[in-house]
Amino acid sequence: MKIKKDYVVKTIGDDIVVVPIKDEAVRFNGIITLNKTGKFLFENLQASDLDKAELLRLILDKYDVSENKAKKDIDAFILKCKNNGLIDEESI
Repeated sequence: MKIKKDYVVKTIGDDIVVVPIKDEAVRFNGIITLNKTGKFLFENLQASDLDKAELLRLILDKYDVSENKAKKDIDAFILKCKNNGLIDEESI
């Protein structure tokens, strides 16, 4: 799966937000906040077409977290992205 190209991540003060650009700015009305792990996942999914197993490997390599916790966080992140239309449907 991959994040649509018309979104960027910005840090505003202490907040990390996803901002729509171009045509997505017209379609998407709202704001999505991320934590540092969400930003890491977002940036990796925007750069490459990755599946859950690849995301899990990236998280476990970068963070000191259990596999179970990482899987739950990845599932929550993907659900948030899908619910907000950030996933490129052609990449699923």
